Amino acid sequence: MRVAIVGRTYLLQANRAKWRYLPPSVEVAFITPAWVPHTLGRYQVERATEGPYYVVSGRWADRSSGFFFAPGPLWRALRDIRPELVQVDEEPSSLALLEALAFGRRLGYRTVFFTWENRVTCYPFPFNVIRKANLRWASGAMAGNREAAVLLQTAGFRGPLAVIPQLGVDPEHFAPQRNDRLRQELGLRTFTVGYLGRLVPEKGLWVLLEAISQLGGDWQCLLVGDGPIRVEWLRQVQHRGLADRVVWKSTIPHLAVPDYINAMDVVVLPSLTTTRWKEQFGHVLIEAMACEVPVIGSDSGAIPEVIGDAGIIVSEGDATALADALRRLREAPADRKALGQRGRERVLTLYTHERIAHQTWTFWQEVMSADSPVRR
Repeated sequence: MRVAIVGRTYLLQANRAKWRYLPPSVEVAFITPAWVPHTLGRYQVERATEGPYYVVSGRWADRSSGFFFAPGPLWRALRDIRPELVQVDEEPSSLALLEALAFGRRLGYRTVFFTWENRVTCYPFPFNVIRKANLRWASGAMAGNREAAVLLQTAGFRGPLAVIPQLGVDPEHFAPQRNDRLRQELGLRTFTVGYLGRLVPEKGLWVLLEAISQLGGDWQCLLVGDGPIRVEWLRQVQHRGLADRVVWKSTIPHLAVPDYINAMDVVVLPSLTTTRWKEQFGHVLIEAMACEVPVIGSDSGAIPEVIGDAGIIVSEGDATALADALRRLREAPADRKALGQRGRERVLTLYTHERIAHQTWTFWQEVMSADSPVRR
C-alpha cells in the first residue's frame, strides 16, 4: 500500500517517528512545505532519511486556511508517488486539503485528513465553502480529541471517523531517570515545579505565577521555553521577590526534553480557554507521564481527556486550586510516585508511537474498504 503524508507537521524529523511502526507492506512518502512559522520565527524542513520526501513550496494565506501548496509541484509529486491513500494533516477549512482532494478525483486515491479543531468557529467566505466541500469529499477523518470528532459529526461529516492522537512518544527515550546532574547544574535543590512549552498567555503562565506566589514553604520553579510574555513574566517574578526560586531556560532541542522533565518533580499545564483557542491535547503531558513525573493540568479543552486518572485536574484560571494541588504533591512523595507510575502505564497503553501507528493503520484499512474512493 502506497501512502502520501501531506502537511506541515512532518517537516520535523521527530514528528515522523511514528511512521516507523507501520507494517513493512506500507510505503510512505512525505510532502511538506519548506518551512512553517511559529512563535519565535520559523521551523525549517528536516529531510527524511526513510522513504521519498518531497518539499513543495507553500504560500501562507488566511489564518483559517493555514497555507496552500504551489499546485503544479504538488500535482507532480502526487503523480510521481502514485498513492492509494493520501493523509493530509490539516484542518477541514484548509486550502491544502482542498488541493489534495481535487487531485485525488483525477488520480484515483482516497483522501483522509486530521483535525484538532475542538471549538465552534464561524469561518468567513470562502473558507466556509471550502470546509463544506472538504467534509463532503474526504474519504475519512481523524480527530486528535473527542470534542473535535463530535464537531465534525455536527458539521455533517458522515465518513469513517476515528479519534487518534497525532503524535506519540518513544517510551525508551521518555523514560523515568531522575536527572540529579542537571538539577545540580541548574541549582535545583528542592521540590521543583516544572513548565515546558511556549510562553504565551493562553498556556496559563500568569496563573502559574500566581499559584507559585501562594505556595509558601520550600519550592523552586523550572521554566523551559520562550515566547512573547517571557520578559514581562520574569520581570514580575523579580517584582514579587521570587527571582532566587525561579530558573528559566530558553528553548531546548527536542532530544533534551526528557532530561529537563526528569529534573522536575511535577509538570504543570494550566492552559486557559480563549475566544479563539482551547487546549487541543498538550503533548508535554504525555512526555512527562512517560517519565513518571506527575502532571497537573487545567480543565481546558482536551487536557482531562489526555490525563484521565493519571494526574490532577484543576479548574482553569484558579490559581488557588493549582497552589493547593502543588502543595499536596510537595508534601506527599508517595502520591507523586503513584501518580507518576499511573501516568507511564497510561502512556504505554495509549500514547506510544507504536500504538498510534497501529491505530492509524487500522483506520486506513477501514477507509480503503469503503465503497467509493471519493465521497460525493
